[in-house]
Amino acid sequence: MDHIEFNELFDQELAHPLIEMGFAFVRKTKSLRYTSGTRDLWIMRISGKWPHPGVARTAICFRHSFLRPVSSDDTDSEKLVMDDFPRKLTFEDFDSLMKPSLKYRPEHTGRWSTSDLTYGDQPREAVRKRLRKMRKLVETRVLPWVSTITEGNELSQITKHGEQAWCEKRWIEDYAAFLSTHS
Repeated sequence: MDHIEFNELFDQELAHPLIEMGFAFVRKTKSLRYTSGTRDLWIMRISGKWPHPGVARTAICFRHSFLRPVSSDDTDSEKLVMDDFPRKLTFEDFDSLMKPSLKYRPEHTGRWSTSDLTYGDQPREAVRKRLRKMRKLVETRVLPWVSTITEGNELSQITKHGEQAWCEKRWIEDYAAFLSTHS
């Protein structure tokens, strides 16, 4: 399967069903965004300087919309990058029978965990099945988790489990400012 066939299947089995649930494509990318109040969830397709043919890399990214991106002070930017999200998760984080343990884990080095879907040498039906499983995880595990995330809890998570990185200090300031005006 080539990347054109994969992207068609990606749209059919994952993107368009999620769009029906309130997601939207981010600009002209294959990344998807869902917002609810201050909650900002992205299913981000990752590309890099050295793409791997036949592999689609994806991450589940979460932030509150009032957090300043690391590269600017524009909280409404649609040009967010992975470093702008305190939470960088994978589909595997949500793929277990147990409730996922989703404590904050610092990932600020540019080496993030991703869900890698190998499609180049896979039969179409195997890829379709994997994309459907990803969609089901978003519906049944990711969106319910997102609905439970509060600003106060995220502040507590970053404070407790962070590494005092400059971006974490910035997020802590943003959470404190938000909570001081919304308490």
